[in-house]
Amino acid sequence: MKRFRFETIHLIMMGLILFGLLALCVRIMQSEMLILLAIFLVLLFVVALLWYQKEVYELSELDHIEKLNEQTENNLKTLLDKMPVGVIQFDLETNEVEWYNPYAELIFTNENGLLDEHLIQDIIIEKRKGNISQTFEVSSNRYTSYIDESSGVFYFFDAFIGNRQSIDSSMLRPVIGIISIDNYDDITDNLTDADVSKINSFVANFIAEFMESRHIFYRRVNMDRYYFFTDYHILKDLMDDKFAVLEVFRKEAQEQQLRLTLSMGISFGQKNHNEVGSVALENLNIALVRGGDQVVIRENDDSKTPIYFGGGSVSTIKRSRTRTRAMMTAISDRIKTVENIFVVGHRKLDMDALGSAVGMQFFASNIIENSFVVYDPTDMGADIERAVERLQADGKTRLISVSQAMRLVTDQSLLVMVDHSKVSLTLSREFYKMFHDVIIVDHHRRDDDFPENALLTFIESGASSAAELVTELIQFQNAKKRLSKIQASILMAGIMLDTKNFSTRVTSRTFDVASYLRNRGSDSVEIQQISATDFDEYKKINEIILGGERLADNIIVATGPKDQQYSNVIASKAADTMLSMAGIEASFAMVKSSQDKIVISARSRSKINVQRIMEKLGGGGHFNLAACQIENKDFDSVKELLIETITNTINETNEVE
Repeated sequence: MKRFRFETIHLIMMGLILFGLLALCVRIMQSEMLILLAIFLVLLFVVALLWYQKEVYELSELDHIEKLNEQTENNLKTLLDKMPVGVIQFDLETNEVEWYNPYAELIFTNENGLLDEHLIQDIIIEKRKGNISQTFEVSSNRYTSYIDESSGVFYFFDAFIGNRQSIDSSMLRPVIGIISIDNYDDITDNLTDADVSKINSFVANFIAEFMESRHIFYRRVNMDRYYFFTDYHILKDLMDDKFAVLEVFRKEAQEQQLRLTLSMGISFGQKNHNEVGSVALENLNIALVRGGDQVVIRENDDSKTPIYFGGGSVSTIKRSRTRTRAMMTAISDRIKTVENIFVVGHRKLDMDALGSAVGMQFFASNIIENSFVVYDPTDMGADIERAVERLQADGKTRLISVSQAMRLVTDQSLLVMVDHSKVSLTLSREFYKMFHDVIIVDHHRRDDDFPENALLTFIESGASSAAELVTELIQFQNAKKRLSKIQASILMAGIMLDTKNFSTRVTSRTFDVASYLRNRGSDSVEIQQISATDFDEYKKINEIILGGERLADNIIVATGPKDQQYSNVIASKAADTMLSMAGIEASFAMVKSSQDKIVISARSRSKINVQRIMEKLGGGGHFNLAACQIENKDFDSVKELLIETITNTINETNEVE
């Protein structure tokens, strides 16, 4: 029964009534005794009223507390039933389970649907003995636990919950990726609509199955390009798998008799998705200029370095004549805005670097007067010395030394780097630092140490040589001036060097360029005289080869004597010679080029990516032609490092059958 409680209005009304009664008694009663009696009764009533009110309030307070306790107990029971915390009441003497909440039942229920009390008792016993840590494992899930010895209660909760915040911050970073189908345009150019539809169906089905298997959201923007969005947790799984999807796609395409491969540019980071997407696009461009069939990943942070996967097949990226014509126009427009053009190749000039430099100087001279080929007269091989002498006698190419060039550089000067795109390989780092803007024309796969001030980059890893790219630029220029006989011959010599006399890395474009140079007077006799190997050089090449050892049935590693110095050209010729031997898939020639510098030249046919091996040693190059230079290290330790790197790389990629 609900108790009645006086409100304020009730007390006021009773006070007024009592006051009225007292006033009436005073007016009616003449005896003082009767009046005092009336006052006494009124006071007695007031005291009784106050006492009743006090009792009512005390009882109401107790009821309220009891009600709160009841509600709290019910809430706790509900919480224990629903929250992911296990609670088990056990007997302190026998360790037998007396009570458990639903979460504990969920975790410890076995395959038969019964509570595994023996497992619970074992865990409790071990914990009471202090033999196990605060965590235990059930069904491959780890739980953190606590045992209350005084009340006989065992608590536990999922250990992952306590670390969720730190895991989320690292594993749930957004990832944006772009997929490009290599060689798609090249393959579909001359096909019927029906055949193109079959190829599109193959590509779309493969991408869809791959994305669905990884629960990745994706969208196709056209038939040879896809965008996808996921988080770092999925990306890490793909990296742990070394992006095996590249190899799977290549094999399935080969079964369809299609020369298709995948390239991906991927980026991840916190916030600013616009920048993440931009970095992903940059990474895709890097993957393409490196030859395709690979993945380039870099975090949205300028201080982070790219990570590479794939690159297990020879570059077959199509070179577009439209792109070459566009690059010719862009380079020409930039040259028109400057006063001087300086063209440099890499250190230790070879015939391709010299030939492409001569060609770019000719290209620039058709636009402005002050254009120069820069070389280092103190660091040249015998063939380069002969070529420079022929050029100086010809008088059509403006050749100057590095020291002379430094005196001519102004704020309105432009540097053109040919046959290399790494600052560490350029002819002179001091000379490079004098320029604000740089143009790059190269056929090597793009790598780290790329010039930050590159204004225009014409990098085509599908080209045989830098000389081939430069000759194509000259063709599209359609200038009135013509290449001289010696200029055309040296450009041809550069192509012949990198294609090993048109035996490797040649395409129809290579022969088109060779035909153009032949029409401009390229002379095979002149080329042979310039590129000829003299007797002493031939002896040194054989010295290196005689120091060769088989690392595997189809790999040779050769080293020159530690106490003798060789040029880079001799090392590369030794590697070329070893590769021409029967059954050899890859060759490596390692020599000392100076007191503190070791040079390694690497060559391969079609199964082993020597560029990847050289990159790990700080160098770079092509899939089947690469090199590196290592400074201030012991010769024997570098040889061990080279062999270890070759072995590890081949084991990682399973490139050798």
